[in-house]
Amino acid sequence: GRAAAMGTGSELLGLIRSYWSLLLGNVVEWYEFAVYGYLAVYLEQHFFRGSKIGVWLGFGVTFLARPLGGVLIGVIGDRFGRSKAVNISIVGMLVGTVGQGLVPTYSSGNETLGHIGFVLLIILRFVQGLSAAGEIGTISTYLTEVASHHLLCRGIALIAITCNLGILAAQFVVYAITRALGEEAVKAWAWRLPFVLALIPGLIAIWGRRGIPESHMFLEQQKEEQSGASAESQEVGFEVRQVSSIRRVKTIVSAHWLNMLIGGGALASTAILQYGGFVWGQSFLVHAGMTADDTMLVGLCSRVVMLILAMPVAWLADVVGVAWVMLIGSLGFMLGGLPLWSMVQRNPDDLNQVMLSLGVGFGVLGSMLLTVPFYFIVELFPTAVRNTAVCICFNVSLSIFGGLAPIMAQASLSWSPLGPGIMYAVGGCISVLSILLGLFLQSRNVVQLTHVRKEPYFVQSCGAARGAKLSCDESESVAQKVDSSTTRDESEAAVQQVDSSASTEASSSQGTSPVQV
Repeated sequence: GRAAAMGTGSELLGLIRSYWSLLLGNVVEWYEFAVYGYLAVYLEQHFFRGSKIGVWLGFGVTFLARPLGGVLIGVIGDRFGRSKAVNISIVGMLVGTVGQGLVPTYSSGNETLGHIGFVLLIILRFVQGLSAAGEIGTISTYLTEVASHHLLCRGIALIAITCNLGILAAQFVVYAITRALGEEAVKAWAWRLPFVLALIPGLIAIWGRRGIPESHMFLEQQKEEQSGASAESQEVGFEVRQVSSIRRVKTIVSAHWLNMLIGGGALASTAILQYGGFVWGQSFLVHAGMTADDTMLVGLCSRVVMLILAMPVAWLADVVGVAWVMLIGSLGFMLGGLPLWSMVQRNPDDLNQVMLSLGVGFGVLGSMLLTVPFYFIVELFPTAVRNTAVCICFNVSLSIFGGLAPIMAQASLSWSPLGPGIMYAVGGCISVLSILLGLFLQSRNVVQLTHVRKEPYFVQSCGAARGAKLSCDESESVAQKVDSSTTRDESEAAVQQVDSSASTEASSSQGTSPVQV
């Protein structure tokens, strides 16, 4: 009741106090992505000679870098610690963000400087993508490993909340600078200011991350591997920290490719809504003739709706399961994406209609699709390979669906005004099929979808034993020796004393396969 609610609130506040610098870095990451989108109408003149497709190709460069960045920083996080990974990512991200506001442009009148500026912009966006890729994956892993298991989704919801705060901050800064200096000044030079202003929160985040503690799950896994007792390493066939990074990545992908496929497909709706809906949609409204003030209100409405609904949705995911919430959100996107877009397309300068569709409608869908997807991905992988696997899965999916979404949305208008809406429906369908595939394969013991908290996952019934409540990583030192569907009491006893005969007995009594590594 009330005491439990107060306890949950105090735990979340404690999480924020301890890891505020992680969350602030997340604000900076999403701030930069949004700033580029909100300034796209100006950037296309300065760097892309007025090409609408060109400016979104420039946006997509960041996504080309994300898979590589996910691998590099993911490996660092698994080999040397989560804290080192997030410190590296925030520095690179800040350099890439601030640098974009300092490069020369074609508008300088010097063609050579224009070429140099264009090349530097692409390089900086690549650097920003490398760093941001490791940032979001490592933060998701970090918070999952330090949060209490009964409020994992609510802890991860802090990432979604700071994402929205970063995007709101970008929108507010662009709007405030435009109002204060005027449209002409922003077109000429003031577009640089939002990029440069990222330096302030970025430096604060770097300072705050200096002494951030390491995840206890990572430290426990490290001790096991040093003592040669890690069943995860033995299962994969090599000592995790004693092989080359290339071999490590290849082995992780070969061992977990099916989980990565399920997770990547489930993220399709999230990525397309974020970048093909919210970010590109703002640019579309500006080109369609909507005023800056009205565009600001639409974006503000959607973000406020998501902020208000973030904790209720996260609570729901903690009660009925993250897979259930993701499935319902994806179904909503599949069925509602096209009708909501058709409302916008009919009257893109009608504030009330656009507010109802892009503001409220997309805001509600966003609360379901953008609040807990990070935890959905983290849950798919065990501790020893989690950071690398999460970074690969998340960033490859984001690069494919998120990076291409603005380009596809803009290009689709040339053959149908409903093109973006059809893209939304297809994205929702991909996510629905991926989640259902995962649930089906787990029910057949082909994959293991839960490595942190077994229940609830999908209304407390997805291939798990009746009444199972064990967090797979609470006793990870014996996770591979105890059947994946062992009850909580059996698992607690196994932590004290495990032998191979107990594992065999548990496996045969439950009739399921051991935890997949």
